[in-house]
Amino acid sequence: MKIILTGATGVLGSHIMYEILEKFITEKIEGTLFLITRNKGKNSAKNRINELLSSSCTPKILIEKGVEKLHSYLEIIDTDLSQIQDTFSSKIQGAYFIHSAGYVNLSTDEDQKEKIFNENAKITETIFTTFHPYIKKFIYIGTAFSSGVRKGLIANDFHNLDFEPEHRNAYENAKFHSENFVAQQCKKIGLPYQILRPSVIGGKMLGEENNYFIPKYMVFYLLAKFFHFTAQRKNEQENVRFIVNEETGLNIIPVDYVAKVIVSTFQREDNQQLNIVHNKSFNIVKGLQLIMQEVGYTNFNLMQNTSDFKYKTKIEKLYYESIGKHLKPYFTTDANEYDTTLLNSILEIPKLDNKAFLSMIRYAKVNNFKDINV
Repeated sequence: MKIILTGATGVLGSHIMYEILEKFITEKIEGTLFLITRNKGKNSAKNRINELLSSSCTPKILIEKGVEKLHSYLEIIDTDLSQIQDTFSSKIQGAYFIHSAGYVNLSTDEDQKEKIFNENAKITETIFTTFHPYIKKFIYIGTAFSSGVRKGLIANDFHNLDFEPEHRNAYENAKFHSENFVAQQCKKIGLPYQILRPSVIGGKMLGEENNYFIPKYMVFYLLAKFFHFTAQRKNEQENVRFIVNEETGLNIIPVDYVAKVIVSTFQREDNQQLNIVHNKSFNIVKGLQLIMQEVGYTNFNLMQNTSDFKYKTKIEKLYYESIGKHLKPYFTTDANEYDTTLLNSILEIPKLDNKAFLSMIRYAKVNNFKDINV
């Protein structure tokens, strides 16, 4: 078996890499995992991968094998995705291509739109054009939020709708555009494809190893980080008002669950589109209350959306002019849920209750919200 993976040094991509290697080992598969990655400064692509294969958060089964043995399953293609060229077509003939790399940026700033689009959609078009003659299937890792602003129950099919989705930011739009491109091109040439869409990725929750670990803190973690450090710096906490739709929620799914579903399903032919999401979104009011309680910031209120909102405190202004303006569209959006019937039949969705949510925040706080950069 041959598998090509992009984004192996990323939050989700690293866990997909772990799952594939574990699959090769436990199922005694003779396979090669091609990792398209690049150097980062003086840190070579190989060294970056080695760090991920030998850290305190690497799965035990891989640690026991050792880095040298793991490399017998690996071939590293050291290149930048934007500059990739075909110099390895004979090696990758008949491979599955899992495109997990992406530029996650929820910015609503106009001057960021072009960069976000290019780093997601344009690069996807480039690598598809380069690789499609040689591969047997293209698997695109999108986002469940490319569904846009939707009410009610959201099905897995985003591309046979009788309306055009309204997106909250350039990231959602770029991912949706990429999905369209992949689907249309694959249909045109008869190449099998899959579009797999995780929602907001949270810390690990399956098994006994490194529970709640996540290598990079994004989305709801960023809010916790902001108020954790604000609470430490300020003697007197200034009031902050959160603009929310009290009915809505944030759909959060553990990173190891997403990776396991991807590796369990990429060979299946019965699900061209699949949302890898929780069956129940976490209520935004409850989430905010738990986060602020855990980080020790108590001076806040909740309010409905308003057109004449004006800042009353310095901290409120700082929040809404930084991460708050990117999170607000998700806090005020219409309430919805996802149809997880097919997903749950593939792998049972783990329970995400108040205790588990608090454990994610607590893990991040204990680790001082420090990202692991390789």
